[in-house]
Amino acid sequence: MPTPPRPIDSTLHGVTDYSVGAFLMTAFPKLAGIEGTRSAAQIRTAGAVHAGYSTITDYPLGVVKLLPYKAHLSLDALGALALAATPFVTGQYKRGRSQWVPHVALCLFELGSLAMTDPTGYGDYHGDIDAVRRANAEDPRGKIYNGAPAVRPAAAAT
Repeated sequence: MPTPPRPIDSTLHGVTDYSVGAFLMTAFPKLAGIEGTRSAAQIRTAGAVHAGYSTITDYPLGVVKLLPYKAHLSLDALGALALAATPFVTGQYKRGRSQWVPHVALCLFELGSLAMTDPTGYGDYHGDIDAVRRANAEDPRGKIYNGAPAVRPAAAAT
C-alpha cells in the first residue's frame, strides 16, 4: 500500500512550530473564548513548551540543535495527546464544552500536521519542482503586459 505524501519538510515544520506556539501563547485563548480560565493557562503553557523545545531541535530553525528531529516529532505527538487529556484528567471538562473542545481541537491539528510531516526532514513532494522554480523565476510583468488577456468576453447570448 503506497504511503500518502508528506509534503511538510523540517523548515516548514519549524515555521509552524514557532507560529502556532506564539499564537497559543497570545491570541488563541481570547479567540476560543477561554481567556482567564485554567484552560487558557494550560494552552498558553503548552504553546510555550512547544516553542521552547523547538529552539533546541536539530532542524533548520533550531537555535541550539540538541534535540534530534525525530525526537521532536515524538514530543509533538505526546504533547498533543497530553493536551487533549488534560481537561479530562483535571475534571475541568465538567465546566462545559469550552473547557475541553479547544484542547481536543489543538490535539487533532497537531496530529494532522504530524501526519503530513516527513520525518526525514526533506519533504515528500509529488510535484514538478523544477517547473515551479522556472515559473517563479519568470518576470511576471511579461505575462501581465505582453501576454494574452486573462479573461475573455463571453459570447453574446442568443
